[in-house]
Amino acid sequence: MVAVMLLPATNSAQQGGPAPQRESSPPGSSVAARMLSIGAHPDDEDTGLITWLARGRNVETGYLSLTRGDGGQNLIGNELGEPLGVIRTQELLAARRIDGAHQYFTRAYDFGYSKSAPETYRHWPKEELLGDVVKVVRAFRPHIILALFSGTQRDGHGHHQVSAILAREAYDVASDTLRFPVRGFGPAWTPQKFYRTARFNPALATLRINIGEFNPVLGESYAEIAAESRSQHKSQGFGALRRKGVVWNYVTREHTRVPAAADPKQERSIFDGLATATAPGDTLLKIYQNRNSGGFCNEVRQLSITSAATPASMGMSSVAFEAFADRQALALGEWARVTKTVYNRGRAPITFEAPTRSGGIGAIVVLPDSSYRWVDSVTRSEITQPWWLASARTGDLFTPPIGAAAEDERVKQHWPAITISTGTSQAGVTLRTPIVYHYVDPVRGDVQRPLFVAPGISVTFDRMIELAPASTAFDRFVNITLRSAFGDTTIASVALELPKGLTADSVRRTAALAPGATRTVTFRVRGTLPAGTHDIRAIAEAKGQQFRSGYVPIEYEHIDPDRIYRPATLTINSIDVLLPPELSVGYIPGVGDNAAPMLQQLGVLVTILRPEEIPATDLSRFSTIVVGPRAYEANKALIDNNNHLLTYVRNGGRMVVQYGQYEMMRPGVLPYPVTIRRPHDRVTEETAPVSIVVPSSPVLNSPNRITAADFSDWVQERALYMPFTFDSRYNAPLAMTDPGEEAKRGALLEAQYGRGTYVYTSLALFRQLPAGVPGGARIFANLLGGSRPR
Repeated sequence: MVAVMLLPATNSAQQGGPAPQRESSPPGSSVAARMLSIGAHPDDEDTGLITWLARGRNVETGYLSLTRGDGGQNLIGNELGEPLGVIRTQELLAARRIDGAHQYFTRAYDFGYSKSAPETYRHWPKEELLGDVVKVVRAFRPHIILALFSGTQRDGHGHHQVSAILAREAYDVASDTLRFPVRGFGPAWTPQKFYRTARFNPALATLRINIGEFNPVLGESYAEIAAESRSQHKSQGFGALRRKGVVWNYVTREHTRVPAAADPKQERSIFDGLATATAPGDTLLKIYQNRNSGGFCNEVRQLSITSAATPASMGMSSVAFEAFADRQALALGEWARVTKTVYNRGRAPITFEAPTRSGGIGAIVVLPDSSYRWVDSVTRSEITQPWWLASARTGDLFTPPIGAAAEDERVKQHWPAITISTGTSQAGVTLRTPIVYHYVDPVRGDVQRPLFVAPGISVTFDRMIELAPASTAFDRFVNITLRSAFGDTTIASVALELPKGLTADSVRRTAALAPGATRTVTFRVRGTLPAGTHDIRAIAEAKGQQFRSGYVPIEYEHIDPDRIYRPATLTINSIDVLLPPELSVGYIPGVGDNAAPMLQQLGVLVTILRPEEIPATDLSRFSTIVVGPRAYEANKALIDNNNHLLTYVRNGGRMVVQYGQYEMMRPGVLPYPVTIRRPHDRVTEETAPVSIVVPSSPVLNSPNRITAADFSDWVQERALYMPFTFDSRYNAPLAMTDPGEEAKRGALLEAQYGRGTYVYTSLALFRQLPAGVPGGARIFANLLGGSRPR
């Protein structure tokens, strides 16, 4: 029987009726309690409640995110789409290492913002997605399911609505083996209670929980740990304060299948009526397992208990298992040398099976304060990549299926394992460890990186898509990056396959690559291309093999490194576009902003400006200054120096500002005021009709005549954070709307300001240019129009 601590119920009351009860722990039993929360995106999770449950009550806690957040934006880099989904997946895993929960996903691809559940279901087949959720519920077997949203219009985002709808439906049907057969979806499971979070509306709560409870073993509260977990969502800018003292969290009981208080507000615990075990405080095992946020170099070894004995009772928290490789990259078909070591830092001998020094397999006994080391060789037949990207998507669902035994995202890798027992117990505990390559960095110290398997030679272009003006001289340096995974120095050669109309300055380039080395070779490609799409392909040869694809590393200090694979193909979108004369653009980069290099490909002379350098820069030398999306939010120096930019416009310059969020309403940011509603106006349907309501507007006629055709083939969305009202001095030549809504005019605003011109646009051009959308490029060219200030 597990000892528990009962917390007293609060006597305080709230306006609007009796106060919800304060959470207390129920009498325990031998069955561990399990809770699964369900949301739509990586940053939807309630880290406070997760931490209180997993760390504070030793509840097996899971978070199921329908998506990996691919459709969001990126505050820390330029990755968007699937690469951003990889980052946000790793950020969730970094958060789980801190708060101690399990992590699951469905196959849903985040296609971008939607306004309703029906719109979302046009992208995600409902029955298939519900089947994914059922698989996770049956595999994790939660006693409690917690929906993070209401499933109604008040959730805003259609993804949020769908996550809550599916959460309740899965609660209702997880035991239905006719609709979801055991063979495909796993053994039936019946969750016992269903809750929804009420943290956004405490008045609806039936129970409140003090997640600010202090843990004397850890020396911090669960709210402080949760803030650290929440702060791993760095790509979304979700850094959180570490709050001390009482911090309330709120939930609402919606349904129960077990005896519990008839009035949900009389519950003392979310576990009322359940024959489950919880225990206050954090065990040494959990501290040992996960209590660090430093990415892969601090990844904690996974423990799978194979007996009723707990690792803590067996002294397993003092056992360490390491596996170090002699390299970081391993070529397909080659072998790496891996040194494995078991350390016994406890007080009792431990026993496990491993290769003996005589060459066989036998029982190894390791005494206290001792270790045992052996060497293995490993090879792999598949490359290392995000498993859900191993094949192309089917619409807005990833193709690799969720298995009937849906796995925690953290344990999908096949890590080396050993089973250890003590001299006083035959029960075994399985320890798993990643194979890593480690080295000493003069600044960071011990750095560990996972062994990854790759083609012998990886070959990639800088970008997958580039723009070019049609039927004009094409003269461009094309860079190709080669990365070697071979274990010895290798000579690699690269040739290009070019479309008709282009020639290269060399048939082949050759480079010598040391083990693990990266080299870049450059071709000069010239010619002329008609309007349309044209592919340039690279083929590398080494050791008698051809290589036509490669990986792009995704590496940030707060997450595990990963790699995205793509074909060695560069698509040139040759478009009919004219540029204003005498263009010289000063570009201030924004968030997730890839527009500047695309403008350069069109022939625009672009100079990157740092916000802090604005006061010392002669701005009059630029015909146009462009500010990237969300730049005012991301850089305080831009706010501080914005008056210099407005002065530039008053003196005759032209300024183009891409969308921001609510910071754009601050006095002094825009020349004339705008208002942005909460929630903000946006047009999410990329095919939504666009009306040109001021046909004579110069910004739509020079140098390119913009028509409805320029809004064809857009990706993800039309516009976002659109001004709802704006000063009458702005000209608004466009109107657009999603189906069933009133037309919105705030996507493109242009105004005279002094002797110059100020343009503010909330069009999603930051997505259109990198995607090679011709109309997006033509519109952007027009925004740049104007002559050099006099």
